[in-house]
Amino acid sequence: MTLKLPYKTFPLPGGGVSTTATLNVNIALPAKNAPRTKRFEVTIDSGASRCMFHASIGRFIGLDIEKGEIEDTAGITGDARTYLHAITLYVPGGPVIIRATFSEELPTAGLLGMNGFFEYFNIAFDPVGKCCELERIYQG
Repeated sequence: MTLKLPYKTFPLPGGGVSTTATLNVNIALPAKNAPRTKRFEVTIDSGASRCMFHASIGRFIGLDIEKGEIEDTAGITGDARTYLHAITLYVPGGPVIIRATFSEELPTAGLLGMNGFFEYFNIAFDPVGKCCELERIYQG
């Protein structure tokens, strides 16, 4: 299964544009038949070490955010305290159970990073075609 996702373009303050690859996902608690979120848009981020979501989304699915394992991170917005939890991530090709962090400081709904997302896909960023291609990898 291969998906071709066109880049999204956003204006930058002071001029110019930024392009990014996004994907619509759902998350849920890892329990069987746990209710999921509605689909929401997240950024595919090759610079993120793991998947991260805004804390409000974690609370929506029933997580007690601050009871997660503390993980201090450094990113483009500076240092942040995050909380690690097991969740089910619903992506093309079927759900995967991952460990993702949650943070109040995240300025977007979520990031799909190396651990928890990139390990399940062959990913190609195509600057000429202005798209991201995802091919699901099924690990046995």
